[in-house]
Amino acid sequence: MTFRALLLDLDDTLVDHRGAADRGLRAWLTSLGVAETASDLEEHVERWFTLEARHYERAQRGEITYVEHRRARIRDFLPSWDLADDALADDVYAGFLGYYRASWRAFDDAAAAIERARRAGLPVGVLTNGELAIQTEKMRRTGLLRDDVPVFASSALPAAKPDPRSYLTACAALGADPAATLMVGDSLRHDVVGAQRAGLQARLLDRYGRYDARRAGVRVTAVRGLSEVA
Repeated sequence: MTFRALLLDLDDTLVDHRGAADRGLRAWLTSLGVAETASDLEEHVERWFTLEARHYERAQRGEITYVEHRRARIRDFLPSWDLADDALADDVYAGFLGYYRASWRAFDDAAAAIERARRAGLPVGVLTNGELAIQTEKMRRTGLLRDDVPVFASSALPAAKPDPRSYLTACAALGADPAATLMVGDSLRHDVVGAQRAGLQARLLDRYGRYDARRAGVRVTAVRGLSEVA
């Protein structure tokens, strides 16, 4: 191995966040009865993820809190509902969260990759954007949480990925040299470019073969599964 420590992203790297969100969202919308046709449902799903990207990014930049991002998202998603009251907005959003959390699943190669790296003596950490309590619970409920693999979430870090401080703080906590640390994740911006700018090595996890270096304008080493990493 050319690296001596390993940092892994969580959502859509170790845990199928997008799949869980999609399954949970569809079940939640069906329970609400807001989608009368299959076409309506698809439009709602597409709009939900558009709003997720918009407001979650604002939370990552520190413009709003994680709680405020949820309230903004649910109000934009259900504009005809009277959700001006924060408690009511939180309650409605909690309905989605319940379905989403019930759909959490680890990818088949996740636990084995962590185990191989630890057996090889590598310090391993999970570096993720999000709330520490939620991300730690996600690891626990999917069977990935381990005492010897710390979870570094942006809510408890000086900054979120792709800010260099996020990677460097995680490396320092692991006692690892950034130049000898490999960051692996599914986001070109957050897990590859940001990590490389912080002085780490990086691999793009491209499970579905969607990455095209010619279109992206960035050449990176891409892998199709975690078995190719550790």
